[in-house]
Amino acid sequence: MTAPIDPPDPLSAFKTLWGASQAPFTESVTQPYASKTFSQFSRQLQQLVAVRACGLVHGPNGVGKTLLVQHLLATLPEKRFKPLLLSHSSVTASDLLRLLCVALECPVRMKRSDNVSQLHRAWQQLDRLWPVLVLDEAQDYSASALEEVRLLSCSPRNTQPPFSLILVGDDQLLPRLQMGINAPLLGRLSFCLHVPPWTLEDLQGYLQARLEAASIHTMPFEESALRLLLQAANGRPRLVNHLAQRALEAAAAESLRSVAATHVQNAIELMPWLAKL
Repeated sequence: MTAPIDPPDPLSAFKTLWGASQAPFTESVTQPYASKTFSQFSRQLQQLVAVRACGLVHGPNGVGKTLLVQHLLATLPEKRFKPLLLSHSSVTASDLLRLLCVALECPVRMKRSDNVSQLHRAWQQLDRLWPVLVLDEAQDYSASALEEVRLLSCSPRNTQPPFSLILVGDDQLLPRLQMGINAPLLGRLSFCLHVPPWTLEDLQGYLQARLEAASIHTMPFEESALRLLLQAANGRPRLVNHLAQRALEAAAAESLRSVAATHVQNAIELMPWLAKL
């Protein structure tokens, strides 16, 4: 009986061909690339949170919105802010209250009213820490869940919300909030940041930075391959990750040091939905 053949190890090939210390376009590289777009919105968000504003961040899928707000929360001074991030949007209004109770480390109750009371007490007990609540994938929250968030933002003591609310979502988020049923929540928001697709210059800088972070200091992509990859990515660094990784794997499988346009084209064909983007 023939022994099974072990699948090839791409990382070993990356090390042999390009001296890579790790796969360059996977989650192993987490340091954000400070593109002009990223730096601009990072500064704006920091300023808005500093004055305790509430608002939304929206844009196409894959342009780095989630990474942007995660970077914001990670860089907030611990002695001044309490960051809270909820990424599960397919929850009911009651589930949302329970998740917030867990995030604030207060007991979860069965009744909605009890959980609301718990949350109001939790805001007060934070003392000098200002809560920053980020709801990711906000375009998928139900109307009742969004209304629950609005009610929580209505402070019983004054007109200022007890936390900064940041809604993060794709291009469907703003039209969704502009529906009449969400008008009360929209009225409590004071900013709207649209994160656009990246420029070709920023995408190329991002690709170079990801390669260097993995100890690949010589550009493995041929000029035609690089041009095709950046055009196909359509301003989305997430697509740069997918296409570049597949193209590198294809070249490595042939023990080639240069990534050709054919390798990128093969990567594009593995994602037939790119044409619709």
